Amino acid sequence: MPQKAGFFVLFFVFSFFFFITTAVRFSPPEYSACNSKDFGYGGTVCVCSDELECDSFSEGSPLSELEYAVYTSSKAGDRFSLRTGKMRQATDRGKLHFSGAEVKFAVNLGEVFQTILGIGGAFTDAAGINILNISSTLQQKLLSSYFSQDGIEYSIGRIPMASCDFSTHTYSYDDYEGDFQMENFSLAKEDFQLKIPLMLSAIKMSKRNLTFFGSPWASPAWMKTNGKMQGPGQLKGVAGDKYHKAWALYFAMFIKAYEDNGVNIWGLTVENEPSAGYMKGYRFQCMGFTAEMERDFIKEDLGPTLAKFGYSDVKVMMLDDYRNFVESWADTILGDNQTAKYVSGIAVHWYNEGQTAPDVLTATHKKFPNHFILNTEACAGWGGLPSERGVHLGQWSRGNEYTHSVIENLSHWSTGWVDWNLALNMQGGPNWVSNFVDSPIIVDAENGLFYKQPMFYHLGHFSKFVPPGSQRIEVISSEETSLEFIGFYNTTEEHSDGNSQHSSKKYYL
Repeated sequence: MPQKAGFFVLFFVFSFFFFITTAVRFSPPEYSACNSKDFGYGGTVCVCSDELECDSFSEGSPLSELEYAVYTSSKAGDRFSLRTGKMRQATDRGKLHFSGAEVKFAVNLGEVFQTILGIGGAFTDAAGINILNISSTLQQKLLSSYFSQDGIEYSIGRIPMASCDFSTHTYSYDDYEGDFQMENFSLAKEDFQLKIPLMLSAIKMSKRNLTFFGSPWASPAWMKTNGKMQGPGQLKGVAGDKYHKAWALYFAMFIKAYEDNGVNIWGLTVENEPSAGYMKGYRFQCMGFTAEMERDFIKEDLGPTLAKFGYSDVKVMMLDDYRNFVESWADTILGDNQTAKYVSGIAVHWYNEGQTAPDVLTATHKKFPNHFILNTEACAGWGGLPSERGVHLGQWSRGNEYTHSVIENLSHWSTGWVDWNLALNMQGGPNWVSNFVDSPIIVDAENGLFYKQPMFYHLGHFSKFVPPGSQRIEVISSEETSLEFIGFYNTTEEHSDGNSQHSSKKYYL
């Protein structure tokens, strides 16, 4: 028998998640104990191995009417720690009121904002190498931690189109110079060995529909002005010419090749960080576009080519770069009606986002409300002093940074948030230019285990409890507070087998 989902309020305040059920019964899942380890970075990790059980979710007990549940993950070591209680106040004129010791919050059920696409991460070559470097049993535990009902249920996967810095070498899908018809286009061994098998495993174990999108770092070297995939340079020629037509065809061939191998492509970004193609001394794969160049490529080449091959429903996302570019690029690209009809959304990266107020996202949404915003890449340990780079096992502040970014961006109309590598090694790679960073899961293949970092749990508070299709709602605090908070609801009916159908509303804060 289906178990109806109730009226929920989800409350995100940095390290904890809060929801309330008010009309019908709902069972908040319980979380098992963490095998904790401290590496001296101001927090702890949870250890998973063949011998040690991985911490995971299991079925819980149903809540009664007006009962609430709170999940807490903390620097002290809590990991989705669950407690329940009874509400003191009921709804009043469309608002749900609840209070803590110091600040009261009101959820305005009548003010609804964007629909959420989801939370996820990237299937890079590096992630595949690390996951496949451990036992098959441990591989399943790691993927389950991300994608199954026992885990945090990621719903988005990003796919680098050919190589990026988190590969072991540069490669494209067509290195035959002058092949403008892409007759020699073929996926690489990395796709067949390191990416697609893991995606198929994730699809099989997930109860949610997984959304996959591709992002290119560079064209084949023979199509780029500097003759190399890496380093500053642009696509040869101008929009509408044979190079641009061939590059658009490359996208269509990528979609078909992945579909033929069981992975449907929901969307594409036009270029990963196009500003990098103009940076002197840039070390790894990149290709430069100005806003005007990207506008014309979409309008004259990419959009028509995707439509010609029957892929007009694939979501094209412009930009895929830093926040400071968002509004001006949107003005140029979406301000052109002939281009805008081919574009579905705006892709944004988190790097240096503190230098640009999130209000630019809201301003851009108001100008172009029919085009979604999606945060498509983030990672900790990428900048600063050498001591601040790479893997810091258990560093709680990096999890805080993730939660801050998710709340801030989703509060300004972003529809989701996609992390970078699903898993890295103890160094923060492999990475062919030694651009080592951090990841929510770190694999220690030498010792046959992996570590779940604070970032994993911070993201899990969103990915687990705000499924795709949820909608953001207004939350108001009674006074100024340093707490960061955000609210959601969705309209699904939960079933005992984990499937869902559209039904009564569920509210989250």
